[in-house]
Amino acid sequence: MKARPTTFFAALFALLLAGTSGCNSTPLRMEERAMIPVSRAEKKTIERRAAALRQVLSPLKVRGAGVSLSAYAHHQFPAPVIMDLIKKMGFNRIYCSISSESELSEDLEQLLTSAASAGIPVELMIRQGDFKHRFRGNALVRCFLPQFRQLPELAEDIADFNDSLPANAKLAGVTVRFEPHLFTHTNGAAEIPGLHYLWSSTTFGKGLDNDKLVELSMEQLKKMKKKLGKLPLSIELPDFYPIWVREGKLTSGSVKDLAAIGSVMIQCSGNLPSQLVSRSRDAMKEGKNMLAVIPVASHTSVHSGALRRRDWNDLVRALGYFVNSSRKTNCSGVVIRPLSELGYMLLEQD
Repeated sequence: MKARPTTFFAALFALLLAGTSGCNSTPLRMEERAMIPVSRAEKKTIERRAAALRQVLSPLKVRGAGVSLSAYAHHQFPAPVIMDLIKKMGFNRIYCSISSESELSEDLEQLLTSAASAGIPVELMIRQGDFKHRFRGNALVRCFLPQFRQLPELAEDIADFNDSLPANAKLAGVTVRFEPHLFTHTNGAAEIPGLHYLWSSTTFGKGLDNDKLVELSMEQLKKMKKKLGKLPLSIELPDFYPIWVREGKLTSGSVKDLAAIGSVMIQCSGNLPSQLVSRSRDAMKEGKNMLAVIPVASHTSVHSGALRRRDWNDLVRALGYFVNSSRKTNCSGVVIRPLSELGYMLLEQD
């Protein structure tokens, strides 16, 4: 996909404007938000904001940005523009989320090729919640979306796709968000015939449902790692799992347990800057050279485990506080997502 002969900021405006068309036919998640604000900031303000974020992130070795492939593919974002935006804000690594094996496609290859030209490594990001399973007895069986493959089979598809890529545009790794807590009544899991295990606030304890869901999810990750071959596997672990293990609610699910399978990244679930630090501090101490995943909430939302913010300056202050505090532990980098939300905030008028 060729870049248009425009300046970075003009291209960025076009990039975000593209998100306002076609949304009725393809509903997007909030993490795929792609639109320009009604009142846009001046160019000098945008430049100052980008510089402030670069400075805050500069002490960290890894500075990752979360990108959604479905948004990129649907709106036909020029990949070189995405790379420019990422570099302007100081990021040096991309975590590209896909929701099925069908997204191992030409669009992804174009993104990887453009990233390689910009010198930016790319990891795939897989949500366990997009690959839900049910349990018949002690065996994992694919449900909900039976046309999709199980995680170990998906790993085979990823490995084959990676082998087909040019030598200079290979994947840097695969990251899986650890989410056994999604198997609840709320998502309809209780209606599945033969379901033996179900997550709830009343099934904590050795050998109970929650414990079995964590154990079986870890088995899936072990199989997935084997299928990936030489591709490194990372696991995005929500910060509340190590807490549950320390409290005795779970027998497995700590940083140490997951580190025996692959590299561990801690997903920070705090809404406020102080919560980002306090909730992840102990988990960070359990590992080495760990990455912190910081989801950014849409405006001041308090309904999800994501960082609230009022504006760009508030976001930068919060990230600066986290970086300065977490460097005293084992944090060597951050992954901030979604890039589309950051792009919106970058352009938003004060």
